[in-house]
Amino acid sequence: GGVPAIAPQESGRRTNLRSMRKAELLRRWVQGAIPNLAPGTFTSSSLDASAASRGVLSASAALKPCLKYMAERIGSADDAGALRLFLPVMRLIEGVLGRLFLEGARKNDGRDINNEKEGDALRSSCIKFLEIVVLCFSNKALPGAAGSQAARMKKDASQANDFSLEDLPPGHPIITRENLEEIGEYAFSTLRGLVLLGGQAEIDPNLLLAAAASSSVGNEFMGGGSSPFQQILSIIKPAALAFLKVESDAEKAGAESGDKDSFILDRSNIELGFGLSQKSYSLSINAVQMLATKRPVFFKESSICLARRTMDPPGGLSGDAEGLLTKAAVTGIRTHLRSSCLTLLRNFLSVTSGCWEALADALNASGMKAQADRALQASRQQLNLMKGGRAARNRAAIFYEWESADNTRQLKRQRDSDDAEARVRAAKIARGLGSGVQLPTSMVDACELVLLNLENLPPKRPPVSSTSQRKRPIDLDFVVDAVMSNGASLSVNENRWYDRDGGEAWTMEEGEVGEDGRRILSFSLSDKVLKAGVMAAESDELKDSVKAFADQSKLAASKAFSRVLFSASNARSEAVADMGKQLAARLAWTLSGVKPSIEIESAHSMAVKSVEGAMSKNDGKKKESAAELLSFVESHPLVSSCLTFDMTPNISSQAVHPKEDGGQPNSPASS
Repeated sequence: GGVPAIAPQESGRRTNLRSMRKAELLRRWVQGAIPNLAPGTFTSSSLDASAASRGVLSASAALKPCLKYMAERIGSADDAGALRLFLPVMRLIEGVLGRLFLEGARKNDGRDINNEKEGDALRSSCIKFLEIVVLCFSNKALPGAAGSQAARMKKDASQANDFSLEDLPPGHPIITRENLEEIGEYAFSTLRGLVLLGGQAEIDPNLLLAAAASSSVGNEFMGGGSSPFQQILSIIKPAALAFLKVESDAEKAGAESGDKDSFILDRSNIELGFGLSQKSYSLSINAVQMLATKRPVFFKESSICLARRTMDPPGGLSGDAEGLLTKAAVTGIRTHLRSSCLTLLRNFLSVTSGCWEALADALNASGMKAQADRALQASRQQLNLMKGGRAARNRAAIFYEWESADNTRQLKRQRDSDDAEARVRAAKIARGLGSGVQLPTSMVDACELVLLNLENLPPKRPPVSSTSQRKRPIDLDFVVDAVMSNGASLSVNENRWYDRDGGEAWTMEEGEVGEDGRRILSFSLSDKVLKAGVMAAESDELKDSVKAFADQSKLAASKAFSRVLFSASNARSEAVADMGKQLAARLAWTLSGVKPSIEIESAHSMAVKSVEGAMSKNDGKKKESAAELLSFVESHPLVSSCLTFDMTPNISSQAVHPKEDGGQPNSPASS
């Protein structure tokens, strides 16, 4: 009675099918993002930057899954399958880097502050993507690290859904670790330049024009025999070399001053291709700090970069505004730099790499000597515990346990309650509650689930309220209308003139108070309503706006007629009921051709079916008279609705009330 085992052939077929679907989804994902990165998607610079930002966000989300799939294909000796996805991914990287570094060469509009502000959102997204490129195109462990350390770091990184060059199997003729590592190193140098200079150092315009001319975004890597690596390097390499030249000159000037560790940067002679705002600057600092902790190979260079910028912060000694940074932004960036240096100094790698002196000097210059000393002490203690024996580690564990012994019972209760809440939340998510229907984490399974549920979609789209509705201010009249109408006034359609402010068809003017103490009221019809009615009566051709107004007038009249009809049927006073019936009868004969509202539509349908039934049963003169009656019913639908109003069960049971003498009221039309 158990589940039958799947044959090896069937299992292999399912695995291959799943892999093909995953490859196709990833390829379409990448190809869908590439057109957004092409320059000139919109003529408006703001719209073009907005479309490119979406493309960069999609590229940032797609890069790691694509690299993981390529690693799986190379590991399975499917070099062609990996290459089919590799080429679009390289075009994707080239497109993002082009939007970051080649915009000046493409637009040739200089460095206007307004243009800088418009492209800041796009630049921030590109910097985040540059961080992901460095993270994926670098090694987890230091060269020559012990096997246990490399294995431990690989295990920790895999838990964070990470990807590095160690995850890429060797043996592919084109996709090699060396080529990808070269791109990662240049990208990291570019990130350091953004942090240290506050922007991108000016690149030779000839190199930018050549890179922009050879850009393959939207095309294939076929022209000129250029490889995808060369086209990416033609963009990222000049940007990195521009900063490395500035850095080399500053180190040379420091060595000439007599201090080999000095770093003298003359910012007055440095031209920037673009500057960073507070958001993009903060992202650059976060990227360098994250790469230092995630990739030990970059720890020393990242620490020295942040330390140098902390000692020579934006705004100089006074902290004034600089470039795109306001004075408040300069203060935030300076604080961010100091906190990043303190975080890196607290890491044990600051001691092993020998960069703790630069970090400590930067914090001492910023007036944080006490914090720097405590951070350095913590990093050394952490390193000693790692190098120490079992006894030292046990003593540290006993010490920390003794420190937190008072709160053990309270923490246990808190953990139990947190676990119970987590279980309840997981059960809700499993039933489709809480955050809605949860799709599987696998993209292939999620797409299959969506395709299977396409047949469950309703045949018609649900009604969507218009976003261009006018909002009525909340005042005393608004509250009174809501109370008097039992909330019906809150659901009015602002796109219809007769639902706004009580309607605009009639205007009322109050006269003076007469001798009998009553005030004279005068009503006048709106000129627009009168004009639309005259044109409709004369059968003139109506324009779109006038036709829409006339149609809404008919709809408003139909709804008003149904309200009069129901009010007359529900009235307890005989005089009020009689007056309402007479008014409804006059309106029914006057409003010829106006369709009944939804409330009394069943009465009109009953009249039409009755006449059609009489036509089908009779012939001769009776059939002709029935046909004339059907024509009358269609031309005067409100009259027929009144005649069958009392005979319609679902209306009469709700609207008709017996009079005190037990009699039934007559139909309004017969009145």
